This record gives sequence, structure tokens and C-alpha cells, in this order.
Amino acid sequence: MKVKSLIKFGLILSIILNLYLFQQLNNSKEQSRLAMFEKIQNGVNYSFNFGETLQRKYSDISIKEKSEYLTAMSWSLQLSTHTLEIVEPNDDRYRKLANLFNIYSHIPSSNDLGDMISNENVSDDEILELLNIWLTDMKYLDEKLDYNQLSKMNYTELSAYWETLLSNLKYHNDALIKYKQSF
Repeated sequence: MKVKSLIKFGLILSIILNLYLFQQLNNSKEQSRLAMFEKIQNGVNYSFNFGETLQRKYSDISIKEKSEYLTAMSWSLQLSTHTLEIVEPNDDRYRKLANLFNIYSHIPSSNDLGDMISNENVSDDEILELLNIWLTDMKYLDEKLDYNQLSKMNYTELSAYWETLLSNLKYHNDALIKYKQSF
């Protein structure tokens, strides 16, 4: 009788312990996921801050320093893109967000701002205007994207939310136009 009682007690204790450990594992995964989303948001913030600093110091720094700021802006967003791809590699919701960050990460380094800065025929006012549009979009995205909320939306809700966000972006280039048309 005592052996049966001890076995039942051990079994019940084992089940309770396994449930507790399973709950801890789920909490740990959720905390890890939230930490990754925080890194994504930090990348957007860093990119914006580098851009804002570049805008503020633009007339006082060399072309080399301007290039370094543009590179930092681009790399910060690329970090967010790659982190997002790691967090949810097979989720279309996050793939679309990663694609948007990827488009914006190439604006400072490719044929937009980067080429304009090195081109002597382009005025500082034109460059600062383009930079201002980029900063406006980055600030808008940073303020509107709640990564915790995004993780709970289904694809239909996210698509509707996305269309609203995209319609308010001010920057225009071919990649962004194609991206907007994909919705």
C-alpha cells in the first residue's frame, strides 16, 4: 500500500514539476523573443539617431564623416533586418517588415543619399531635404511599430495595419513603390 501511495505521489509530483519547467521554458522563450524585438527596435532608433546627428552637423563635417554617418544609418537598419529574419525566419508578417527595413537601409548607402553627397552638382539643401524625408519616415515607423503588438496580429490584421502605415511614408524610390504595390 505504501509503495503504491509513494509511486502515485512521485508521479503527481513529477507531473507538477514537468508542468512548472515547461511553463518556465515558455516564459524564457517569450523573454528571449521580446529581447530580440527590442534589438530590432534599437537598430531603428540608432539609425534614426545617426541620421538626426548627420542632419544637425551636416555643414560642419567632411564628406568622409558624412559617409561614416550614412554607413552607420544603413548598418543599424540592416542589423534590425537580420535580427528580424532570425527571430521569425518563416513568417511572412515579419519578412515584409524586414523587407521594408532593408529598403530603407539601402537609401543612405546606395544611389540616393550616398551618391548625392559625393556629387558636387547636388546642393546641400537637396540632400538635407531628402535626409529629412528619410528621418520623418524612420521616426514615423519607430513610433508606430509596436513589436509586441505585431507578434500578436494575424496576417489579415497586419496587412490592413501595414497599408495604413505605408500610405503615410513620404519617401519615394523605385524599390519602395514596388514594395507598396505588393499589398
